Amino acid sequence: MTADSPLTLGQILDEAAERHPLAAAVIAGSQRLRYRELRERVDVFARGLLALGLGPGDHVVVWMPNCIEWNVVNFALAKIGAVTVTCNSRYRPFEVEYLVGQSDARALVMMDRFPPAGVNYNELVREVVPDVMWRQDRRLFSPKFPELRHVIVLGAERDPGCLDWADVEQRGARVAPGELERIRVRPDDPAEMLYTSGTTGQPKGCLLSHGTLWYKARVYLDLHEWTADDRSLVAVPYFHIFGALGGIVANTLAGSTQVLMETFEPEAAMRLIQDERVTIFSGVPTMFITILGHPRFQQFDLRSLRTGTIGAAPVPIEMMRRILDRENGLGMDATVVYGLTEATGGTHFTRLGDPIDKRVSTVGRVTPELEDRIVDPTSGRVLGAGEEGEVCVKGPSLMLGYYKQDDATAEKIRDGWLHTGDMGVKDAEGYLRITGRLTDMIIVGGFNTYPAEIENFYLRHPRILDVSIVGVPDPVMGESVMAFVIPKSGETLTAEEIVEFARGTIANFKVPKHVEIVSEFPLTGSGKVQKFKQKAWAIERYGLRGPQ
Repeated sequence: MTADSPLTLGQILDEAAERHPLAAAVIAGSQRLRYRELRERVDVFARGLLALGLGPGDHVVVWMPNCIEWNVVNFALAKIGAVTVTCNSRYRPFEVEYLVGQSDARALVMMDRFPPAGVNYNELVREVVPDVMWRQDRRLFSPKFPELRHVIVLGAERDPGCLDWADVEQRGARVAPGELERIRVRPDDPAEMLYTSGTTGQPKGCLLSHGTLWYKARVYLDLHEWTADDRSLVAVPYFHIFGALGGIVANTLAGSTQVLMETFEPEAAMRLIQDERVTIFSGVPTMFITILGHPRFQQFDLRSLRTGTIGAAPVPIEMMRRILDRENGLGMDATVVYGLTEATGGTHFTRLGDPIDKRVSTVGRVTPELEDRIVDPTSGRVLGAGEEGEVCVKGPSLMLGYYKQDDATAEKIRDGWLHTGDMGVKDAEGYLRITGRLTDMIIVGGFNTYPAEIENFYLRHPRILDVSIVGVPDPVMGESVMAFVIPKSGETLTAEEIVEFARGTIANFKVPKHVEIVSEFPLTGSGKVQKFKQKAWAIERYGLRGPQ
């Protein structure tokens, strides 16, 4: 490790470029970008952002799939003291509009289209910001978003009111390097804001500082014995903490190479692992399930794999056996992680060499920079080994807070302790087993999905009286969304109509996979929906099961 005190993201990149100037920073298809080249592109783009009037404290939404330019804009914003606001690449206008407005974004950086997903971002952004359709004089003025001044588009197609990516670079080339060097960014300044939905249905922006990202990236490196010689397959999206931290920051801190995927596809992933001699592969269980179950699995040489992390859902024991098996599986000394965006990712990891029972029955021990404890959610009493309660953590890698939501921040972090909302039990060795959730969060293929947000969306349907969303087991995705729907009096609805109402309007992982039209919900004596009963009924009725 090159430093014992926190670094800013800009400093992390500059150090990597000094120590490993000719090493590959990012490989994306036929594109290969060295660390020296990455820093050069970042500095030019950062100066271009300054020329547009952007600077310290400004929020900029980045709405693109994984690509080299994601790295460029992320580090450029860090260098000018601005904040990268990540936006799910699968979001629809309904969701993007909320995010741009709530974040007080000064700029939106986006790709023109994403062919693998069949998405035309230009069409979508016209719904969010119709003002991009007309030519503006250098700045965008949108009555809907009074703070928004620029929409920057990467790609060949853009509307007259947008700036081209090359426009920003050309402006940056005309700005003296000294202008960028004069900006002072501190480790405790905000660097990134990632949105996590809440049980109230309103997504919350988690502000993470440069220092929190540095602390957690250093933990990732230490726990995986990660060095500059490693090559990491980045198949998780950058807009998620898994990709933002484990993809960009950790690799740059190590000086290692990102082997990037726009979207995960198992055969393509195996080919990249083989051809690029990937040593680290981290992802959600779905990714490992589809690789190990692929009919062409045996045809690829995956022996370069050394380690990686599996997170966001429980790991079935048979799958873990195959991941560890060097003869007939992946042969990886894989760790298991538990964490949340509010703690900058992983708070608990199993360790290299841990026995298999620890890897499948627990999520490991707390990371070195944090303390953890289990508390009674009612009394707040700290519990001992073997007692079930809410998992809480404390330390320097916690978020700065939720943007413009002080009450929610105060509820989440109390006396310095982050209350995760998850129930767990620690054993005598400190290994944590997650036993349930205080909230009703659903994890679909690694994406946190909250019932209240989907329920609020469906209540706009003119023929729906009420809706209850629950998560049910799914053999590939870990969990999937199920909707119980009560039609308004005299109205009829079909499951197909319910699904179609959401498809293309909200992110696809939020669209219900199962729908049941009902006349009432099971209720408690105080009138609250008993979702556990709905979930149990669905599992019995449909024979649903999780990963095997």
